[in-house]
This record gives sequence, C-alpha cells and structure tokens, in this order.
Amino acid sequence: MNGKPQPLRFERVRGFGKIMSDTRTFVRENFIVFFKTMLFLVGPFALLTCSLETFYKVNLLGPNETPDFNKIGSFLALSTIYSNLRWAINGFITAIVVSHFVKVYRFKGAGNFDVGDVSRSIFKDFFGTLLSFVVLFVSVGIVCTVLGYLIYGMAEVSLAGAILLILAGWLGYILLRFPFWYFVYSVFFARTSEEKNKNVFAGMSLAGKVFAGNWWITWVIFFLMWLILYAIGITVAMPARIAAWIAELSSLSIDESSTDWKMIQTILLSIGEFAKTMIDAVFMVTIALQFFNLKEKADGQGTVKLVETIGEKKDEEEMEYTW
Repeated sequence: MNGKPQPLRFERVRGFGKIMSDTRTFVRENFIVFFKTMLFLVGPFALLTCSLETFYKVNLLGPNETPDFNKIGSFLALSTIYSNLRWAINGFITAIVVSHFVKVYRFKGAGNFDVGDVSRSIFKDFFGTLLSFVVLFVSVGIVCTVLGYLIYGMAEVSLAGAILLILAGWLGYILLRFPFWYFVYSVFFARTSEEKNKNVFAGMSLAGKVFAGNWWITWVIFFLMWLILYAIGITVAMPARIAAWIAELSSLSIDESSTDWKMIQTILLSIGEFAKTMIDAVFMVTIALQFFNLKEKADGQGTVKLVETIGEKKDEEEMEYTW
C-alpha cells in the first residue's frame, strides 16, 4: 500500500472544522507556487490600487486647511468610496486568479503545475473572465457608489445623520457582508468548476443554486476566517504603519506641509495594505472549499466520480485528476 499522502480533494462534503483545516493544508502544501502566483499575477494590480488609495487618502485634506464638521464627513465618505473601490478590485482579481489556480490544481494535481500553467488558464479564458469581472464589478460598484454618495450627501446636510446612516449601514453590512461576498466571489469558482468554463450568468445561477439555504453557516465560516486573517493582516502591516506614523510625527517639527513625509507615508502604508491583500488570498481558498462543499451536497458528482474509479488500475505517473 502506498504511504504517499493523497492530494486534497475539493469535491467532497466538509464540516465546519474540515473547511478551516483544509484551507490551512492547501496553502501549506502549495505554499511556494501559491505565493508566487499571487505575487506575480495579483501583486502588480494590488500594489497599484493600494498605492493610489493611500496617496489619495494622505492628500485628501490639504495641510493648511482646518477641517470643519462637513469636511470631516466628506473625508469619511470619500475614504469609504476609495477603500471599497480598492477592496473590490483587488478582491475580484484575487478571486479570478485563485479560481484558476484551484482549477489547474484539480485537473493537474499537486506539484504538477506552476505559475505559467495558471497564467495560461486565465488567458485561455480571457474574454469570459473579463466579462465576469465587468458584470460583477459594475453590479457591486453601483451598490457601493450609491451608498457612498448617500453618506456623502448626508454629511453635507447633517453630520449626526451621516453618523447614524454609517452605523445602520455597518450593522447591515456585518450581517450581509460575508454571505454576499461569498456569493459574488463563488461565481468565479462556479465558472471554473467544470473542465469547460461556464459563462458568468451560468456561474451566477450555479452559485445561487448551491448557496440556497446555507446562509448562516456561510456567515459563521467566513466571519471566523475573516477574524483570523484580519488579525494576521494587522500584525503583518503594523510595522509599516508604525514607521509611517513616526515619519509623520517627525515631519511636524520641520514642516507639516512638506510633501516628503506624505510620500514616505504613502509608500509605507501602501506596503502594509499590499501585504494584507496578499494574505486575503487565503480567504479565497476557503470560499473555494465552501463552494465545492455545497456543490457536492447538492449534486454528489465528486462522490460518483470517486466510486467509478474503485477497482480501476491507477498509473500515478499519468493521473491528472484529483477527485
């Protein structure tokens, strides 16, 4: 009997604990190629968006302006818009890359592919991926923009009204955030769940089908994973933030309107946000595992394929599928 550990099989039913542990197992066993893929394919976009967001935030309030209540409200509203745009763009790009990473892993097997294989999978499906990005980004972007400008408008009229709207929005966001973003991101995994990629609308249909009736368990899984990754992200980004604060405080004794400290602060904070974005890629692995878990509960295709292979002679050198 071969004692070689079997590759992680996505098409299986998992409980809460198994999803969490398999996320760790998958990242650990594929760490080098996974990290390289995120760095080369997600990294340039993430670094650009993080730098732009940080630059605009650092320069949002002029150095010689005394912020009044309306300017504070405007700052909060614009910061929210910038953060959500950056977060959405990076999230979509990360979901696209991880979905193709998972597809290549499933059909080629652990250790049998590299960054180039993932890149080819993405470019082979370039137009389908682009359409998916546009459809989902525009849909989510409209919602985020409307909410952002609603807060901005309330801030112009009444700071108290804006604060109440923000608090109500955050309460709803906490309850809806994780299932909502699970559904949005899982569309990319639904599209690549078969050998032939689905279109975005078929992906949305499949994601909605397997998601139905699993709202709260999804909320619990992703809330806990978010807490874990958020703590890790804060820890990783903290040295850059501390250095940025030191640079800002040091500049006050020289010239608070100097652009030098703003540039230093922008660079340091961008590095911190970039590191957090790379860590968020792990979140997408959890989404993939939960999607295939729910899909397997719904159709049982993974179990059927596994049963069909019982008794067959397997040539490990030629096996590509990891069901």
